[in-house]
Amino acid sequence: MKKLLIILSLFSLPVLADESSFKNLNEYFEYLPNEVHKNWIPYRANTDYEVTIQFKVKKNGEITDPVVVKSTNKNANASAIQAVKDGAPYKPLPASYPGDSVKTQVELQFLKQ
Repeated sequence: MKKLLIILSLFSLPVLADESSFKNLNEYFEYLPNEVHKNWIPYRANTDYEVTIQFKVKKNGEITDPVVVKSTNKNANASAIQAVKDGAPYKPLPASYPGDSVKTQVELQFLKQ
C-alpha cells in the first residue's frame, strides 16, 4: 500500500499590520497545499522521496517563478512543478494582506509502503 503525504512549509512570512491579517494568511496557507496536492500526479518510485518547490503567489492568486529548491529524486521534479502550475491561479491572497505577493514553498512527499 502506498501513502502520499503533502506538507506545506512557509518560506517567508512578511510582518503584518495586525493579528487578523496573520490569521487570514495562515488560513490561506492551509488551503494552498491541498490545492497543489489535488493536481499532483506523483512520479512512481520504489523508494520514498520529497521535492520542495518554491514560488511566489501574487495578490490575485497567480503564481510566478516555481523552482525546485530541494529534491531527493530528480525524476520527480517535473511532476511537482507541474502540480504547482496546474493549480494556478489559486484563490486571491486575503484582502487584509498588505503586500503584492508572498514567497512560499510546498514540500511534496511520496512515501512508498
